[in-house]
Amino acid sequence: MYSFPGFCPCCEEAVTFKSRDVWYRDNLRCPNCDSLVRERALMLVLNEIVPNWRTLRIHESSPADRGISKKIRQESSTYLATQFYPKQERGSIIGAYRNENLENQTFEDGIFDLVLSLDVMEHVFDPAKAYREISRTLSKRGYYIHTFPIRKWQTDPFIMRASLDEENKVKFLVEPPEYHGNPIDESGSLVTIDYGYDIARQISEWSGFDVRISRFWDKSHGIFGEYTEVVICRKPA
Repeated sequence: MYSFPGFCPCCEEAVTFKSRDVWYRDNLRCPNCDSLVRERALMLVLNEIVPNWRTLRIHESSPADRGISKKIRQESSTYLATQFYPKQERGSIIGAYRNENLENQTFEDGIFDLVLSLDVMEHVFDPAKAYREISRTLSKRGYYIHTFPIRKWQTDPFIMRASLDEENKVKFLVEPPEYHGNPIDESGSLVTIDYGYDIARQISEWSGFDVRISRFWDKSHGIFGEYTEVVICRKPA
């Protein structure tokens, strides 16, 4: 078992990070707020780059009820959370969430100053369209700060694992299909894309964003292991 004392940037408490599994990305949790490695990484980046985030208009796509998402929801009066319910009307309110497809959003132009997502972009079918839509909804100099797994050994910026045919049915391009957890669907979310090391250039070409990627090995904040990257996109003025 791994055990190390540190400080959680999500709940802002001194804690001892522990894991009984060497796959730290999903198992090295904060014992206080249950935040994951990627959540703590994004929180550090957010506090450093946008320290006034509490005063901004924030959209978070597909949040979980823990860690960073819980903190931002509690501390920002202009926070808006969305999930995607494919069979429901786009833009409708379902429980605590607004129904939005990142590839085809119902929001007006420039309505947000900050967009956040944690491990969402590997589940979209048209990443270029998703990034353009996020850029459209951001104000000038607005930020999209997010995470997704980046394969350091993959030379292609992205490889599609699944697509939609003319009848909107899923076509598997890589077998076997891979699924990740989904906070609103027990069957999980299909992984549609594998991203590679050179994805920063590709995102910029898709959307016009200025892009940089931060990678961590930070035991003091419980941020290490595989896929610790935080992708920071800024909309040019």
